[in-house]
Amino acid sequence: MGRIYLPQDELAHASLSDDDIYRGEVTDEWRNFMRGQIKRARMYSDEGEKLIAELNSDDRWLIWLVTLLNRQILDNIEADDFSFTKKASVGIAKQLVTVVAAHGISLGGGGSSNFVELVKLLCILFPF
Repeated sequence: MGRIYLPQDELAHASLSDDDIYRGEVTDEWRNFMRGQIKRARMYSDEGEKLIAELNSDDRWLIWLVTLLNRQILDNIEADDFSFTKKASVGIAKQLVTVVAAHGISLGGGGSSNFVELVKLLCILFPF
């Protein structure tokens, strides 16, 4: 069996064990656990976003890109009901749209929420 890189104390608090993870069954306990993990990841992302403006302008767009892609991956994990069988990823077309959004944000085109909404709208209008 492989390794599990999840906080063991938090798994235990959620009434989950390594065996539960290996079985790959999506249960209410798993969903609740993952909701907490995603909430924390978003909190860290939001906090980190405040620091991006301090970066060198040549590097800023790449950090925005990673930030926006990570948020989309978290959204996809939730949309897939925290599945063990689906790989959480962002399709190439959405990645390309996100590159444009990240570049726009890095040039000072508004807060990330404006561009995140733009990316979501484009993905709805042009499903990839």
